Amino acid sequence: MQAHALIFQPAAVASPTTTPLRRRDDVALIRLIDSYGVRGGLTSPEGIVNLMRPFWRQPISILAKWIIRRSVLSFSWRAQMLLPIFQFERPRMTPNQVIADCSLAFGEFTDDEGFAAWFVRPCEWLDQRMPVDLLSMDPAAVVDAAGRTRFALKARRLAD
Repeated sequence: MQAHALIFQPAAVASPTTTPLRRRDDVALIRLIDSYGVRGGLTSPEGIVNLMRPFWRQPISILAKWIIRRSVLSFSWRAQMLLPIFQFERPRMTPNQVIADCSLAFGEFTDDEGFAAWFVRPCEWLDQRMPVDLLSMDPAAVVDAAGRTRFALKARRLAD
C-alpha cells in the first residue's frame, strides 16, 4: 500500500463562501497557499510523514528536527501547519539543501510565513524571478538573494 500526502487545493483550504476570511492576514495566506498550489501543493506534516515512512525509521522525529531547524519551509494557517511539497526530493522525501542554506542566510530576520512567502514572490536580486523557480537551475543565486534580502531587511529595521 502506497501512502499519499494530503494535498491542499487552495479552494479546499478556504473558500470565501464556506469560510469567511477574517483578517487581512487570511487573504495574504490564501495568496501564499495559491502560489504553492501551482508548484506541487501543500500538505500537513502527517502527509509528509506518510511518504517518508517506507524510507525512514523515525519519520516523525526527523521531520520535527527539519522543521525546528528551519531546514524545510513550513507555516501555519488557522492552527494547521502546512509544508510545500516541492521542497522534498522523492522518493525518500529528503529536503532540498538550498532551503536550509537560505534559512541560514536569512537568520532570524523573518518568521516562518515570511520565509515561505519569499520563495514565491518576485525577487529584485533574481531579476524579478521567484526563488522557487530557480532552485534547481541556479541554487547559488537563490542563496545569494536570500543573503541580500536579509541585509535589506536589516537596513530597513535599523532605519526605523
